[in-house]
Amino acid sequence: MTNAAMTNDATGPGPTGFLAELQLGRLRWDLISPFPRQSPADRARGDAAVAELTAFLRAAVDPEEVDRSGALPKDFHQECAERGYFRLQDAPEQGGLGLSAQNAFRMIQAAASWSVTACYAMAVHLGLGAGAYLPVLAEGELKTELAGLLADGAISGDADTEPAGAVNRSRTTTAVPTGDGRGYLLTGEKVFIQNGPIARLLRVSATVSEGGRETIRLFFVDTTDPGFAVKSWHEYLGLKGLPNAALTLDGVFVPHSRVFAPAGLAPDAEWRLAPALHSISVRGRMYPISAPALAVGRLSVHWSREFVRRRSVAGRGLEQYEEIQRIVATGLAEVFAMESVVEWCLLAEDAHPGIDLDPEQTAAKNITSLTAWRIIDRTLSLLAAEGYETARSKARRGAQPLPVERYFRDARALRVAGGVDFLVDHWASRRALSRHYPEPLPVAAEPVGRPWQTETLAPRNRGHLRFVAEQAVEYAAVARGLAERHHDQEELFAREHTLILLNQVNAELFTMSVVLARAAALDPSGSGPSQDLADVYCADARQRVADARRRLAEDEQEQPGYGALADRWLHGEGLDFLLRDTVTDTPAAG
Repeated sequence: MTNAAMTNDATGPGPTGFLAELQLGRLRWDLISPFPRQSPADRARGDAAVAELTAFLRAAVDPEEVDRSGALPKDFHQECAERGYFRLQDAPEQGGLGLSAQNAFRMIQAAASWSVTACYAMAVHLGLGAGAYLPVLAEGELKTELAGLLADGAISGDADTEPAGAVNRSRTTTAVPTGDGRGYLLTGEKVFIQNGPIARLLRVSATVSEGGRETIRLFFVDTTDPGFAVKSWHEYLGLKGLPNAALTLDGVFVPHSRVFAPAGLAPDAEWRLAPALHSISVRGRMYPISAPALAVGRLSVHWSREFVRRRSVAGRGLEQYEEIQRIVATGLAEVFAMESVVEWCLLAEDAHPGIDLDPEQTAAKNITSLTAWRIIDRTLSLLAAEGYETARSKARRGAQPLPVERYFRDARALRVAGGVDFLVDHWASRRALSRHYPEPLPVAAEPVGRPWQTETLAPRNRGHLRFVAEQAVEYAAVARGLAERHHDQEELFAREHTLILLNQVNAELFTMSVVLARAAALDPSGSGPSQDLADVYCADARQRVADARRRLAEDEQEQPGYGALADRWLHGEGLDFLLRDTVTDTPAAG
């Protein structure tokens, strides 16, 4: 269920940002400390908006019934639109709620904590819908038309993925110029389209053949026009009732006024390389991915506390067992880490106008979705007596009906949505390494300064910060070395596993950095709960960094015959014994 997966190649080094600097071996503590904070006045406005939304959701949506029936209540999205939930950041005089980016995120997260399905349409509309393009559109007919439709309450979405997959650069959906020169006729099929069944506006990618050359262009389609149809709603393993569908376009007319030509892109270049499109996509994914992920993490630690407090084994309360303590503490630290990443991505621009946050917002997708998965996976095991069983089943036998199993299914979807996790790692690494071409950039040969000497961190956390500084230098050296040894970018990019591991190191170092900076801001005396949370998170993260670094080193050695074995299975003989006694016929779908 990907949303317009991107190649994420770089178009240049761009403005300075914390993660961009970290990738060159420079830990810019001055950029993240003091850590940005939401103002009390803005937080108060967010508190009121969240309280109103949660009260509405409690009255309007029964999450268990949605999961059972696979449908949200009738007219739910229309009522959300009337309440301004599809115009969270628009000015009140324009019919919006006038919320900051942080408060809009809080609204989505709060909704997801009641029902992930209920939050998704507004999250996609906010982050990836037509409104996200208005700031990058030049004044003119397109901007005026889109703004008018949005002001009238139009819900929007993004229609890019096709049956062949989102990663493919080509698009089989075609746009043929009309004979009268007024516009184009779009024909093709799109799948996994968020808001597809309910959107009035969709941004559609299609291939245009003109002058003997094929290019991808972007069109804003009015779904009320003839030729547009919803082919079928998708039903997922989780996220029941999600407004997501396969769509068909059969000669849908789109006038020239609704064709979007991204600025700064050569006519024959890969369309997703446009800086504006990249920035919209990586920031936009934070709302439908990172917000529900944070909700999953927060709920998981809450359920763990409820369970551990009231359970015992062999006459001892669960809380007295060391491994239980580790599970609980690790979950808390990981929630703190997700919060730190999100707050940096949404608040840093106010503290540092013009800062480049694209690398951080790219990283946030995997950091939050994978962290949420780790937390709820451990929670499911911890709550063995009330975990995998559905809430309905628990209620029937008188157990507390915690919806762990439902959120477990929803959380797994977040690793796929917006780009499958391992592909996002690969894309992010490509983008970082592309900065070293055509010539490798200068990288730090040793840690710059001694930021770990700050008195605002506990002694153990100072050690963690020093580790980050030293590992950033190592990361930069590896990245530069790879660029120097592979003068052909595509040759380097084909080393997919190496790039994935490299990005995992990068993401851990970034997360550790913002966790430590936030702990220093919340508990500047060097002691307190935030310092403890940072210590627990960083201790575990260092183990993950060490493991990824070990595997990176092994990648330079002679490898097992992965390719030969895969080829034998796919096209050869001799391995069919692995399917012995297995029924491989696909059952008929009802």
